[in-house]
Amino acid sequence: MTWRAFIIGLLAAVGICLLEAYSVAKGYGFFTNSCFPGGAVLVLVVVAVGLNTLIKLARRAWALTQPELMLVWCMALVACAIPNEGLGSFWYGVVAGGPYMARRADLAWEDDGALTAAPADLVLSKDPKSTAALQYFQGSETGRVPWKVWVPPLAHWAVFLVMMYAAVFFGCAILRRQWVEVERLTFPLARIPLELTDESAGGKSVLPPAFADRAFLAGLAFSAAFRFLRALPLMFGADGGWVVNVPLAQVFSGTPLEGMSFQDSDLWYIAIGFAYLVPADVSFSVWFFYLFTRCQLQVGQWLALPATAGGSWSPFIRSQQLGSTLALVAGMLYIARRHLKAVVTKALGLSRSREDAEEPVGYRAAFWGFVLSMAGCAAWYWYYGMALPMAVAAMALVFCWYVTYARVVAQGGVYVTRISWSVTDTLHGLTGRLSPPGAVMTSTVDIFLGGATIMLAPVAMDAFRISSVFRRRRRLFLPALMASILVALVATSYMVLTQAYSMGALNFSFVWAAKQVPITVFDHAQRIITQPSQSAQFYWGSTALGAALTAAVMFMRTRFYWWPIHPIGLLTCSSWHSHRLWLPFLLGWLTKVSIMKFSGGHMLRDARTFFIAFIIAESFLNGVSALISVATGGTVPLF
Repeated sequence: MTWRAFIIGLLAAVGICLLEAYSVAKGYGFFTNSCFPGGAVLVLVVVAVGLNTLIKLARRAWALTQPELMLVWCMALVACAIPNEGLGSFWYGVVAGGPYMARRADLAWEDDGALTAAPADLVLSKDPKSTAALQYFQGSETGRVPWKVWVPPLAHWAVFLVMMYAAVFFGCAILRRQWVEVERLTFPLARIPLELTDESAGGKSVLPPAFADRAFLAGLAFSAAFRFLRALPLMFGADGGWVVNVPLAQVFSGTPLEGMSFQDSDLWYIAIGFAYLVPADVSFSVWFFYLFTRCQLQVGQWLALPATAGGSWSPFIRSQQLGSTLALVAGMLYIARRHLKAVVTKALGLSRSREDAEEPVGYRAAFWGFVLSMAGCAAWYWYYGMALPMAVAAMALVFCWYVTYARVVAQGGVYVTRISWSVTDTLHGLTGRLSPPGAVMTSTVDIFLGGATIMLAPVAMDAFRISSVFRRRRRLFLPALMASILVALVATSYMVLTQAYSMGALNFSFVWAAKQVPITVFDHAQRIITQPSQSAQFYWGSTALGAALTAAVMFMRTRFYWWPIHPIGLLTCSSWHSHRLWLPFLLGWLTKVSIMKFSGGHMLRDARTFFIAFIIAESFLNGVSALISVATGGTVPLF
């Protein structure tokens, strides 16, 4: 790690956040809408293939090395978790949305309601006549941001967010050795930038050695040709490119199988590549459990079970996923028990082992950093009016949420998904004692987590997997990541608020985030505050079913090597994205199984290289498309 790599990484983080916040407001495109974000890939390709090639032409000794390139990638990657659905699209609307939306006669949040209960430090104002809130949503004539009004609530929220992000980093540092060296998870999203920048093959070419592989070049060429084919309609005056749509909802509508709750969906091509890169049992489980839950919903409709109403978003499916999450986390902690014991004994000074000497964060620092960060988050909840036991339980559930999401990405290659169960509903359903301020705060954090297509935990875990390439100054890796997060928060705040006071947040292209999310947060808290007993529902049966299914699958995998099903599928079967991922994963699984059955290892390796190149090219072109749309003010549509 070097200063020049650190500076490039910071510039990349700032640039991505400014571009994404601006582009999302205007409706030009997305740079950070998955855990393998096009913005980060764009930065990597420009630096590793463009800038580095020019440097090599001038003097090869000056070229950026793989550790330097990976530092740039990691800093850009974690920054991508901030500007859009990871935080930025929701945070400011919730802070200003309480007083502004309370103007509506149909939203009674005052008089001992959600707005009254919200801690004053965490909202822009409690006055529905707040000028700052009005101008945020409708714009102001001058376009000036009232920073004196905004800085206090953002600063109070930032205390919690920074501690939560620090806990994520320290947690990843604790789990890195277990997941990477003991369990040897595949980390498909992390392998792609590593292989693109791998210089171990040597060679005299100024381009990365990967470009000398015919399968890699074939993947790039196929992606470019396929992208051109999909963009052809734009050249003939169409409003959009060619999209393969799978009309399953139309096919099953009006039939006896309508209760399976299929949706019409586009075919996501990158997912086919990720499905190929993971073990066959994992890719099989993603589509198998999706279809399994469709059958569950259909049986629920036939039996007229109220809990299955709502399809993929029904209480039955949400609670089943909660049970799966808890069982998976318990199983992971049990499997890692020896490693965790080594971490704890080293942290308490009971061991002199040097096994953490090569870790980016020492066990003692990682353990106490994690404990203090989690304790700080719980204390933050308690300070603003939440009972301390509930605050501790809330952070424990947030930890389960983060670890599960990181595992799904690291092991399953599911580069975009959401976890559907709610921390707020779980706490209130179990106890019925969630305080009014606690209801507001946990409902807000639920949006930060449940609304995210990219979350810090999986990208941070990928970054810690990549940290193995750092041979010198490895202990500076965590400070570099934290610096990237901090500048991302500042850059995102500046751009979002500047755009809001210039054009009005109600005119943002992402209308659901700007308008509906504040209503969802405060309405959810309002129901808990005004109807505590009616809203305190916990579905024990489906929760127990999810836990039992996951535990059974995990048990079978530990006892029988031939067992073909992985529990990851139970964590990916109940979100908006699952309707768009299951078919690509089926295709990727079929491709891999067919090659394994009818060909040999050489074909398997070539296909793997082909899909890596295809994913890089598709993600890079996604970033280029969004960048051209921004540069032309949206006159060139996304392609």
